[in-house]
Amino acid sequence: MIHVFNRVSKIFAALFMVFMTVGGSFAQDGEALFKSNCARCHYASDKKLVGPGLAGVRSRWSSEDNLHAWIVNSTDYLKTGDSYATDLFEKFNKSVMPGFPNLKKEEVTAILDYIDKAGAAPAGGGSDSTAVAGGGAGAQGGDSGNTLMYVLIVVILILSVLIYALYKISVSLTELVKQREGDGSTDDRTFLDKAEDCFRASKKWAGENKAIVGVAIFVGLCFVLKLAWDGLMGIGVYQGYQPHQPIKFSHAKHAGELKIACEYCHTGVKESRHATIPSSSTCMNCHKAVSEGPLYGKNEIAKIYASIGFDPNKGAYIDNYNNQDKEQVLAVYEEWLGGDNDAFRAVEQYVQKPIDWVQIHKLPDHAYFNHAQHYRVGGVECQTCHGKVEEMEEVKQFAPLTMGWCINCHRETKVKFEENPYYDKLHDYLAERYKKGDQFTVARIGGLECGKCHY
Repeated sequence: MIHVFNRVSKIFAALFMVFMTVGGSFAQDGEALFKSNCARCHYASDKKLVGPGLAGVRSRWSSEDNLHAWIVNSTDYLKTGDSYATDLFEKFNKSVMPGFPNLKKEEVTAILDYIDKAGAAPAGGGSDSTAVAGGGAGAQGGDSGNTLMYVLIVVILILSVLIYALYKISVSLTELVKQREGDGSTDDRTFLDKAEDCFRASKKWAGENKAIVGVAIFVGLCFVLKLAWDGLMGIGVYQGYQPHQPIKFSHAKHAGELKIACEYCHTGVKESRHATIPSSSTCMNCHKAVSEGPLYGKNEIAKIYASIGFDPNKGAYIDNYNNQDKEQVLAVYEEWLGGDNDAFRAVEQYVQKPIDWVQIHKLPDHAYFNHAQHYRVGGVECQTCHGKVEEMEEVKQFAPLTMGWCINCHRETKVKFEENPYYDKLHDYLAERYKKGDQFTVARIGGLECGKCHY
């Protein structure tokens, strides 16, 4: 028995080490990193988006070190004169790929591993569906389904080991009983013979316990269907998507602590379908005077200066900025950052270029949403759809933004007649029709009509 126990202990120890190794591999989640940093411009397949498809990207470069250097800072790498990089730059109309100096080498490797895996998937396998422009991530719906699948695999492995261990224990105990009873015979059957006997015994047991087997099959089928359903429902849902932005802008600091109203920066929210991303000139309303932040000092604000052409050393805008010699402009920000090479490299890529903010909330093209209609006319608070942004350091997608989620909101949200004269005439009509003014939801004024949201 001690021998059997030691053997089982070794099996469980090996299983634990495998589990820990698998768990460690998820620390660098290549899929999440890809969606956060690359999916806006690239598919993981061979299909083109803004940039080339990335399937087989490793094989197209002379070495992986060169590919790493290109990803971290394509502008610097072009200066090496690499023929493939130059051809790629020319082929895509000299569009400069944003650098990713904050990505560690192991993170870049994780992204490339994910691309290899996704690029090898069969057509229609879904790699493109997860690598949509501006999409993400993140997408928590798909990740939760994957996590459940990993748990299922681990459970199956553990149960398999347990079954094997119990089988070995049973065999050992049987032999021990025979020895104690004086039966010195040994079991000379081969492994296949034993497996066949085990199968027959299992078949006999299943025939005698049909109810238990039926319930087990039913539960297993329900579990598989639930996995399939969750996977299908997660397609195109990016709740929890939280990409890194080019500037470490803290909404908790600006909207939370400083109480800056959302519409001050997102100026289109009152008048337009789109809330709009603030321009650098909006940032300069404050940061012409505030040149250092409490967390990152000069480093992040300097990116705004480099983009818009503001000389922080003189406190004035640079005349004819976009036509100035780049080396002279770089010297301005190098002086401002005081020789901090890492900060300077991060700022360099924004010189005479716009800030390339990463879009987080992206609806399908066939879905119509108007910010002004909801915020100004309907009186819907920003937090209803975007969550408590004033508490977020880095913004993430709070709501699933699915059709069902929107419809449910229209069914539950009451129309604010008393606060908006726009609805006066409609209120009188509905009051006569329904006789209960407090039951006027968006659904009752046409909020569930297909044409309201779909062209």
